[in-house]
Amino acid sequence: MRVRTILARLRCGIVRCAGIGLLAALPVLLWPGLARAAASASPGVDVVDIAIEGIEGDEATTVRSSMSIARLSPGQRSALTEARLQFLLRRLPAEVAKALEPFGWYAPTVVVRRESLDRGLRIVVDVERGAPTRVRTLDAVLTGDARNDRFVMRELSRIRPAVGERFVHAAYEASAQRVDRKLAERGYFNADRVSSRVQVTRAGGHADIRLHWESGPRHAMGEARFGDNHLRDGLLDPLVDWEPGDTYHRNRLVRLQDRLAQLDYFALIDVAPAEDAADGRLRVPIDITLTPAKRTAYTGAIRFGSDTGIGARASINRRWVNDRGHKLLGDIEGSQRHARVSAQYRVPSLRWLPGWWAGGLDYLSEDPDAALGFERLGLSAGWQGRRDPLSLSARMVFAEERTATRQRVVMPAGRRQTLLFPEITAAYRRVDDPLQPDDALQVTAALRGGVVDARQRHGFLQAELGAQWLHTISDAQVVVVRADLATTAFDGDPDTQAFPVSLRYFAGGDRSIRGYGYREVAPRFAGEVIGGLHRAVASVEYQHYVVDDWGVALFVDAGDAFNSRRAFDLKVGAGIGARWRSPVGLVGVDLAQGLDREAGGGRRLHIGFGVGF
Repeated sequence: MRVRTILARLRCGIVRCAGIGLLAALPVLLWPGLARAAASASPGVDVVDIAIEGIEGDEATTVRSSMSIARLSPGQRSALTEARLQFLLRRLPAEVAKALEPFGWYAPTVVVRRESLDRGLRIVVDVERGAPTRVRTLDAVLTGDARNDRFVMRELSRIRPAVGERFVHAAYEASAQRVDRKLAERGYFNADRVSSRVQVTRAGGHADIRLHWESGPRHAMGEARFGDNHLRDGLLDPLVDWEPGDTYHRNRLVRLQDRLAQLDYFALIDVAPAEDAADGRLRVPIDITLTPAKRTAYTGAIRFGSDTGIGARASINRRWVNDRGHKLLGDIEGSQRHARVSAQYRVPSLRWLPGWWAGGLDYLSEDPDAALGFERLGLSAGWQGRRDPLSLSARMVFAEERTATRQRVVMPAGRRQTLLFPEITAAYRRVDDPLQPDDALQVTAALRGGVVDARQRHGFLQAELGAQWLHTISDAQVVVVRADLATTAFDGDPDTQAFPVSLRYFAGGDRSIRGYGYREVAPRFAGEVIGGLHRAVASVEYQHYVVDDWGVALFVDAGDAFNSRRAFDLKVGAGIGARWRSPVGLVGVDLAQGLDREAGGGRRLHIGFGVGF
């Protein structure tokens, strides 16, 4: 009996425990259903827009990027619960206030409100920036040798924000970094910013700035040490424009690197200072590491222009023939109206203006379809050099020219003339981007004179001046201005066969006066164009970019080629065009109207690539 009672109690305990366990496990078993029920009881809030009012520009951009709710994706904002939304909205005032501090606003008032829209909820953040925090004191001090360096001290005096101005952290940090850079540029390699502190008093609305530098001694230029390269030792030494012991300046290194790059010998150039002590002074030896470029370079291109038609160009550049740095270049180009073949041998000349002694052979042909044509084979020898943005050249030219014409009444085909003359050219070129310039200026000048025909001994003197300026007014507006002046003094009759065709001046075409044919604006003989002794051409073009790299252009070209001042007759062409800033340069299509029909003016389509810089 007692055993049965014990067994019965034991079974009851087991059943009771099982019941308690089932009750404990019941929430786990029912959790998915409970979660779905809770979700249905608390629907999501769809935030479709976040608006910031009261500020704009960089401030608004910075504030938006600092807001947690704005960083959520559209999908995340559409699935917000009311509780989560309330949490994010409570954080907004502090996030906005923190984001405005770098702009000098330390006491803003931020009001957040909700607006219901048909498609969801709009959050509006209304910002009142309050009174600005202004600089009360500016303690900017520099000690050491740079104290007597007017360039460093001038940069120190330009630290902003100044006393009384709103404290903008970006301006403060940029000013301090400019002083750091100037110290490094002028050789104060031990300079240290020993104190850099800003104390902001929110209650008073002011900031106290403390900036202290210790410059240490100024270093001197040391020896220029060229690393191993494929050129003869000492060949590049004349490019170095300092002596050991000269005061250090980073611009000397930049100039040396530019001069080495202009030689086209090297693929990589590293001009780096290394601090060292010598002769009891701190000097900076300059280590130049040079990586040779590919010894032979080949280039090719296909061209099209309404002036010259379809054409192609190929060139070869033997960057160095031997360890003395001699070069060999070859170039060939041809189109429907124009052909040119040239070869040139160069010997480096580096002691004054980095450049070359050069001798060359040149063949040039101009088809007579549009105007009087010619073939010219010439030899030249001289010097050319460049130090950006300037380039100079001087050469002696000996050539033989043969006329090419289909109108024998104008000039007998095959007439040969000998030319001998010296030529000097100079150019100034400043361009920020060769393919897509925003600001560019190019000025060229040339002077040549000599004997046209050894048998008849006709003398001549020519002077040319050209300029082209491109200026970007805004991201969408560009102005291009061109001007070209040329004149000739000749002791023969310009209306006869005496003056060579290759030295005569013509106008008309894509890069001259649009609305007229290529080389068709010039003096005529027996109804055919023969070219003139003088030329004056100018052009103004306005470009407006409507969508990204696509734009329209309006232009007016005017000028003439003529033999005397009395014979000058202004030819005008005007029109509209399309512009595309392609990855390989500007592409232009122009529809122009030449206003002087008697001189060959009419409606013409001009197609060209590039802007001539």
